[in-house]
Amino acid sequence: MDKPNFFDVAADLAARKRAAALPRPAAAASGEPAKSLSVSEVTAIIDRAVKQGVPASVSVRGEVSNFNRHGASGHLYFTLKDANACLNCVMWKDAAARLKFAPRDGMELIATGGVRVFAPQGKYQLYVNSLTPVGQGALELAFRQLHAKLEAEGLFAAERKKPLPVYPLCIALITSQSGAALQDMLKVLRPFPWLRLCVYHVPVQGDGSAEKIAEAIGHLNCRHQTIGGVDVILLGRGGGSLEDLWEFNEEVVARTMAVSKIPIITGIGHEVDVSIADLVADYHAHTPTEAARVATAGWKDIADVLDQHHIALRRSSRQLLQNARQRLEAIQRHEIFRRPLDRIQNFRQLLDERQLALSSAIKQKKHSLQLRLLSCSVLLEKHHPRNQLRLHRQRVDELRTRLDTSIHSRLQRTQDNINSIARVLAAIGPEQVLARGYSITRNKKTGEIIKSKTQVKGGEKLVTRVTDGQIESTAQDPNQPSLF
Repeated sequence: MDKPNFFDVAADLAARKRAAALPRPAAAASGEPAKSLSVSEVTAIIDRAVKQGVPASVSVRGEVSNFNRHGASGHLYFTLKDANACLNCVMWKDAAARLKFAPRDGMELIATGGVRVFAPQGKYQLYVNSLTPVGQGALELAFRQLHAKLEAEGLFAAERKKPLPVYPLCIALITSQSGAALQDMLKVLRPFPWLRLCVYHVPVQGDGSAEKIAEAIGHLNCRHQTIGGVDVILLGRGGGSLEDLWEFNEEVVARTMAVSKIPIITGIGHEVDVSIADLVADYHAHTPTEAARVATAGWKDIADVLDQHHIALRRSSRQLLQNARQRLEAIQRHEIFRRPLDRIQNFRQLLDERQLALSSAIKQKKHSLQLRLLSCSVLLEKHHPRNQLRLHRQRVDELRTRLDTSIHSRLQRTQDNINSIARVLAAIGPEQVLARGYSITRNKKTGEIIKSKTQVKGGEKLVTRVTDGQIESTAQDPNQPSLF
């Protein structure tokens, strides 16, 4: 049984003090009512009873349900249940970080921890320290989960893997300096003294080793961008159990290998061992020795390859020299080298003929241009603006003459019409009527023509127009007697 920690002892002492401070209930025979307890006091009694009655550490088997990882704190909250009961469980962040697999609803697990009372909600729950899958190991389950996840993302796909360099000059060995894997790889690489080897020491077992391995791969990729970078990486480790090789099954190592620009060859464990790193690697060698052999496979037969290239180069050079010699001999036998002046004379004659042809063409072209210029001059003269201006001026003069004639004729007709209308008006106008002895009388104030005596009132001023002028008068009232 685990020893109680400081907090359990402090809580137990506090509960004992609270219980001792409570007054003891009176005997039933006294007939006095028992004193009531607060909720906190009852909870403290239950908590003390749980601590005393339940072992400090228990292992509980059940099916996971209502699994929840708190986003901010990282704590795990879930329920273990069987056919008849359920138990609330809490796993703090530091304990959850040690899990190699991801719990899911429906998994059957064995949870190990201590049972405590959670006072704020008045319930008991299991504070879990470790989780173990039922039916398979935690590492095996974690391997299957990560394998399925990365396979779905395509990290194991063959088309993603980079080709290995045939003749690498700089090889990086990521492994432990104290491990046998380093010596196995050096033994294979020693016959190739022209290779540059870079041993990158990392721990290959234990907590934090996966991060160190990923950091080494990332650092080598940064150097790869500069001159003299690494051509290929050998990631190796000797054999061991699944727990010993687990660092090569971590997700951080797999993702760093997947984005590496440098090809990676893995040689981890024995032939039967297959890790996540082996599946992501560009080439999976079963042992560190095989990894080194694969990296130097091209160099192994380099002597034969160089001999073949040497023979091919000599044969090609000999053929080129022979072809060049034959071409030179053919050139030497050419007629131009036997009678070089004939060639010059031919060019002189050809030059004279071309000169005559050029002069003739120039003369013909000049005559053709003169004819075109003459034709253009005639056409320009025909369409010269002054000709058009003269024609337009004649047209304007004709229009002006026609306009003057039309205006004079129109004025004459208008004058005749006016004279005719004047004669008619003179015949029927009021002046003619007045000349015959008639007159027109108007009201001086209103200008109204007097047509009836009823229109005139006594005292109104009247104006009478006769043929030679006007006569003003005042109307008399017929109802008033006349003085004269």
